[in-house]
Amino acid sequence: MSIITAVVLVASLVALGALARPLGRWLRLPASIILAAGGIALGVVSLHSLNHPGAILPAELSEQLLGLSVGSSLFLYVFLPTLIFQGALGVDMHRVREDLLPILIMALVAVVVATFGIGLALWPLAGVPLLACLLLGALVATTDPVAVIAIFREVGAPERLTRLVEGESLFNDAAAISLFLIFTAAIVAPHTLSVGGVLASLLLLPLGGAMVGAGVAMIFLLLARLLIDDRVSVVSLSLAVPFISFFLAEDVLGVSGVIAVVFAGVTLATLTPGRIAERTWRHLTDTWEQLASFAAILIFVLTSLRVPELVEGADATDLLLLAVVFVAALLSRALIIFGLFPLLARLRLSEGISKTYGTVMLWGGLRGSMTLALALAITENPAIPRPIAAFVATLATGFTLMTLFVQGTTLRLLIQRLHLNVLSGIDRAVRDLALKATVEKVEDLARALALRFRSEQARADAAYIGFDEPVEQGGSVSTRDLTPEEKLTLALVTLTARQREVVLSQFAEGRMSPGIARQLASEARRRLDAVRLAGEEGYRKANGAEIGFDRLDRLSLALQRRTGIRRPMSRRLADRFERLVALSLVIDRLTLYARAELRPLLGAEPVEAAIAILSERQRLLEREISALRLQYPQYVEKLEGWIVARAAHAFQAGEIDRLHQAGVISEEVARSLLGELDGDGAVSASSPPLDLELDTMRLIERCDLFSDLSEADRKDLARFLRAYFVAPGEPVIRIGERGDAAFFIASGAMEVETGNARFRLGSGDVFGEMALVFNLPRQADVNAIAYSSLLRLSAQDFERFLARHPQLRSSIEAIARRRLVLNELNAAEPVAAE
Repeated sequence: MSIITAVVLVASLVALGALARPLGRWLRLPASIILAAGGIALGVVSLHSLNHPGAILPAELSEQLLGLSVGSSLFLYVFLPTLIFQGALGVDMHRVREDLLPILIMALVAVVVATFGIGLALWPLAGVPLLACLLLGALVATTDPVAVIAIFREVGAPERLTRLVEGESLFNDAAAISLFLIFTAAIVAPHTLSVGGVLASLLLLPLGGAMVGAGVAMIFLLLARLLIDDRVSVVSLSLAVPFISFFLAEDVLGVSGVIAVVFAGVTLATLTPGRIAERTWRHLTDTWEQLASFAAILIFVLTSLRVPELVEGADATDLLLLAVVFVAALLSRALIIFGLFPLLARLRLSEGISKTYGTVMLWGGLRGSMTLALALAITENPAIPRPIAAFVATLATGFTLMTLFVQGTTLRLLIQRLHLNVLSGIDRAVRDLALKATVEKVEDLARALALRFRSEQARADAAYIGFDEPVEQGGSVSTRDLTPEEKLTLALVTLTARQREVVLSQFAEGRMSPGIARQLASEARRRLDAVRLAGEEGYRKANGAEIGFDRLDRLSLALQRRTGIRRPMSRRLADRFERLVALSLVIDRLTLYARAELRPLLGAEPVEAAIAILSERQRLLEREISALRLQYPQYVEKLEGWIVARAAHAFQAGEIDRLHQAGVISEEVARSLLGELDGDGAVSASSPPLDLELDTMRLIERCDLFSDLSEADRKDLARFLRAYFVAPGEPVIRIGERGDAAFFIASGAMEVETGNARFRLGSGDVFGEMALVFNLPRQADVNAIAYSSLLRLSAQDFERFLARHPQLRSSIEAIARRRLVLNELNAAEPVAAE
């Protein structure tokens, strides 16, 4: 076949495949099933036309179509990395992290269980070696989300259900391919199979692939930042990322190429926003979405063309074995979903999965292009005995078709029967609120336009503009009978839904970085789930989680304490302050929205109650922000300046673009102005770094106990100070305890509570120093209210210092006595916090 003929045929298949979506919507079927059915039909017709020349298609055309059925290498090295990389670029790690454990269990444990469950069920009946049955089990253990996600989105399935299935399919290919390679090698050379080798492969192949993918992605980021917002060059550079990752992992290092591509995409999705311009990132993701669409069409059509060949020679025995595979696959999947997941929920290791979600996940385990591509690889491997190759290819192909045409065509009905597509009462009320607001605005617009016309008919028609559903004054049909608690929940749901839009708007205005915007948008969706489930209680619980410290914060603190590595904790604290400030600005806008837009729709009482909860949330945020101001005053000033400069930069760029669109300035002038704006004086896309270094000498100088010490004496004293880091909420000293150390606050914030007063200490302050001189019990409780870097001077070390400098003892004790008198006169002063 000539290159021109191949190009024309491929382009024609892509063009015809594009019609699968509208046809699928008309038939109420996923586009992937339409593509698979079309490819199989085309393969059958082409084979028939070759065997019976002129029957349906010209023999030459049939031969050319079947000639497009290229080998498995095209699918594994071209189409598969494209699809996986595009899917990984859309991964929201903030959302995936919530369900990371169940996703990993479905992607790893479920694959292993399915492999051995199917293999052991087939072995007594198949008449082939156990390794061949296990190879088939590994081949069909991986799921394909294309058809399932299309159904989910079309019927409006819950977001968490979609996230679980999509996350599973993103990672389970690696486990399935690893097992596939292990069993293939064992069939070819049985002596190579060992338990240790299998375990090492399952551990090292994914780990090595992850390192390769992350490394390639980091190199791309370094190069992309040198291209200075050249969208075409950045996208062109990104084309190499998945394919180089796959090649280096699979062919050079012998690790998991699939995991390499996944981690390359996830790394870019996590780190790229904020490091390159948003419009460049958007252009990159749009391009990859189009490439993945082409790949999906071709992989379904071209693999389906081979189906008649793969199932040729199947008989009644194969149908029996196929039924065994189908039942064993369902039982293996059910064992994980309905057996392991409830156990994890009882142990509080993961959020539980409802029976309705589990039922859909069980029936939604469709197989697709990956299984067919691996089946082709088996038939093309001359080292695999032909009977085993035929056995694996026939059952794998039949099982894929069964899941697509049995489960895929009935999944929509199952979701509807389980009422997972039905709006809840709160969602219906939100819909009615939107309907009411839209009707009023549409009617106002129609009347205003009608006044512009002299036609009486136009004015008459304006009176009938609106939706078919009636909307009452003062409330909709769904909100009229709601209880006060339900109305408050409705107000909080509406505000939370609005929060995500405000976040995106703030990002467009340049008031927050892309990374923080993605994080806050994810948190808004998580809060929305909590409010729908638990109303006001869920909203307040989300408030606490919003200002809390997660596992990564605790991990960075542990790393700081044990190794002295400060960069992770520095980055986490910097992101925390930027996030808190951004949320505070968002709540300001939500409060205005509630009074201006929501109050007329819901009434005064529930909206005022919601505003009170917003105010409570704002106070929590302001408390945390003030703690950080006290903790790092110089950094806060620098960061706030960066936020203002970033907003001004975005506003100026927007004004230049607006003037260009209005025709006030030419494209050349706009390009010149934007170039100057993005030149040497451009605002950094990343927030300024936070320095956690400890200035020991400065802290000693600020303590009046040591005011008479010479510089040499202070340097000697500094040798006895030890770094001491505390987390928010951690007690440092307790009232009544015997004092054994003084603490110097290098950075952080402490809350001091005496019997009759409460106050805060910040960077540069000292507390507990009287314990160095007098053996007195502590007179206050001191707790950390933020991550704090302290220097601790124990009484024992202080005695060693005085032993080296006996001439200093009398002067220090004299200062301490004067301090003790002042403490007794005014216990509320910070110096009384010993």
